[in-house]
This record gives sequence, C-alpha cells and structure tokens, in this order.
Amino acid sequence: MRRNQKGFTLMELMVVIVIVAILAAVAVPLYINYVKDAQRTEAKGAIGAVITSEQTYFQLNGSYAGGGGISFVKNPAPGSQGGLNCDLTEALGKWTITVTSSGTGATAKYTVLATNLADGTLTQQYDYDRNTGVGTWTP
Repeated sequence: MRRNQKGFTLMELMVVIVIVAILAAVAVPLYINYVKDAQRTEAKGAIGAVITSEQTYFQLNGSYAGGGGISFVKNPAPGSQGGLNCDLTEALGKWTITVTSSGTGATAKYTVLATNLADGTLTQQYDYDRNTGVGTWTP
C-alpha cells in the first residue's frame, strides 16, 4: 500500500516558529526605537517654532520669554508680552512644553523642554545661550 500523505512535519513547524521568534525579538526593539525617534522629531518641530518665536520676542523686548505664565498664541496683540507668537495647538495635545529663561541682553539664555504626555520619560530639550550663540539639543 502506498501512503500519499501531505503536510508539514512537527520538526518543520518548530523550525519556522523559532525563526519567527528570532525575527520578532530583533524587530520589536528596533520598532520601539523607531517610534521614539519619530516622536522626538515631532517635539523638535514644535520646539523649532518656539525657537523662532523666542528670537522674535528677544528682538522686540531685549530678553527671552519664559516662566510659568508663558502662553503660545498665534499672532498676539502688538506689544503684548503675554505670549510667544506660535501656534502649538496640535503639539500641546501630545507634549507639555515649558520655557525657562534668564538674563537680558548678551547674557540671555533660555531652555525649551518638551515632555511626552503618554510617556513622561520621553523628553526633548533645547538650550540656547546668546553669549556663545550656541544652541544644544538633549534627547
């Protein structure tokens, strides 16, 4: 009698499962890092808007805006020192953005910190020192 059996053996199935598990073990951490990098890039975009607004604010007022009362508004009233001219409506849904500043004139400095609302450990920071003219990013 001839046996005409078709299918995979248990050993073949186990080899496939092991290969898929190895691929998953490598791919998942890479994917998580990819997502975090994308989120940090999103924060950098929002911080870029704040940087531009800070430079404009400095030109008008001789110091950088900062502190707990700072707001981000689109086209604030002329002469208003109550907010930075940037619309962060979308970014503020995912990030908490705080601005701190110190000094005036050539000694002025400011820091912009974005903290992810979903993952409080995910941050992006930008520090600018007018004296050196150098800005630094900290992931």
